[in-house]
Amino acid sequence: MGRHQALIPIGVGAGLFGAAALAGPLLAAGGVLAVALAAAVYVWPIIGLGMMVISGTALQILGSENVTGLPLSFSKIAGALTLSVWLARSILQRIPITWSPLLPALAAFVFAVWAAGFVSPDAGEAREGVMRYIQLALLTFMIANIAGENERTLDLAVIALTASMTVSATIGLMEFLLPSLALESDDPSQGGGNIGAVIDRDSLDGVDIKRVTGGVSESNWFSYMLVAVVPVNLYLFHRYAGRAARFLILAAATLQSIGIVISLTRSGIMALGVTVAWLALRGRLPAKPLLMVAFLSAVGFLAWNPAGLERIYSIEYAREGGSTNLRAYLLRGGAALVQERPVTGWGYNQFGANFMKWLASEPSLPDEISAWERDMENRVAQGIERIEWIMPHNTAVQVWVEFGLPGMVAFCTLYVLMLLDLRLVLRLGDPPRGLLADCLVASALGFLVCAIFGHLALAKIIWMLAGYSAALRRVAFDPATKQGATA
Repeated sequence: MGRHQALIPIGVGAGLFGAAALAGPLLAAGGVLAVALAAAVYVWPIIGLGMMVISGTALQILGSENVTGLPLSFSKIAGALTLSVWLARSILQRIPITWSPLLPALAAFVFAVWAAGFVSPDAGEAREGVMRYIQLALLTFMIANIAGENERTLDLAVIALTASMTVSATIGLMEFLLPSLALESDDPSQGGGNIGAVIDRDSLDGVDIKRVTGGVSESNWFSYMLVAVVPVNLYLFHRYAGRAARFLILAAATLQSIGIVISLTRSGIMALGVTVAWLALRGRLPAKPLLMVAFLSAVGFLAWNPAGLERIYSIEYAREGGSTNLRAYLLRGGAALVQERPVTGWGYNQFGANFMKWLASEPSLPDEISAWERDMENRVAQGIERIEWIMPHNTAVQVWVEFGLPGMVAFCTLYVLMLLDLRLVLRLGDPPRGLLADCLVASALGFLVCAIFGHLALAKIIWMLAGYSAALRRVAFDPATKQGATA
């Protein structure tokens, strides 16, 4: 095996020499950089995983094909490079793959997505759905394997996750503070991916609300991803005792928490409360300092009272304003679609078109829903919106409508098996791993709250959490990972 590895640089060098001779030095220089990056990923796979994590969080928009002008997004490039190098490394070094019961459930869900394509009226959309979920499954698989190699790599992978979302929170804060980073709610550039806070002029009369997106294109998703990441800072705080490290970790957690609030997402605030409550009940957070921080934070934000903060705490707004009534109809329509096709589903991205048909068949609608229906039809006709963008604001309804009962069962099984992996580590793992398991349970519970109010099947954070849970299971119980940590 060693002789074969020694031939790799010779073959690469010969290939670059040939490229320079045939296509010129520019291509060769690009090849050298690509090979250098691949070599770095081969030696330190965490570099590739870090690129996958940050391109799936803070750089979803900045690394998109629309912004870079490249034929592939940054996340696809990072994923393809990391996967290919990891495969070569695993084969050459005979590194075993990570095992977790959630991985078969992951494969079953991808199969359900593929099978739902046979009932979809749009073959192109069906293919796109399969490809997108394959990419998400590979993200889970790569995190499970690279982060699961040893304790040190797992810690670095957790650092990469919180660092990425700290970058995202920083982008969100810049969007909130800088007037130039703002987009109108009807700006067509949002469809192709753009960075900036979205100006909402409709939620509160006479108030222009800036809802930050943090580089992930949508304020709700931005908030939900932060909710899932904030708890892991507690693990890092206990893992690294140095003053500088703890200051950075506290700063990251503070920025992320601010990002959740300035996203002005009610469900995100609720989910953050659930994650904190779980950690407090588990004895991971001291009660008195926690209450003091919560009190000071609440008083500070109420004293500041930025435009739109009312949409978070106003009961009247939740009852009469905003999107509450529309969301109720989206759920009713979703339930009707599930009843019509409970087993097969309708196919990827087919909720919007079928919901509009259901809405048109309703005998009577409130004035505001009828106005929304007419406005949406006009916006779709003008190319400002796409009918596929209409979603039920509930992950269970989204999955069941699109992929039927098999997809729903596989998705729920994946979530439950993730929690069981974490429960196993809590019961039998050592204290540091138990703390990380508790933090990931808090993240998973926060995601569950968000999933009640949002369509999050395509949100990368849940697939990342599944990967981290599988990696933690391996590190907690595989003796080889302990040896790797000290090698």
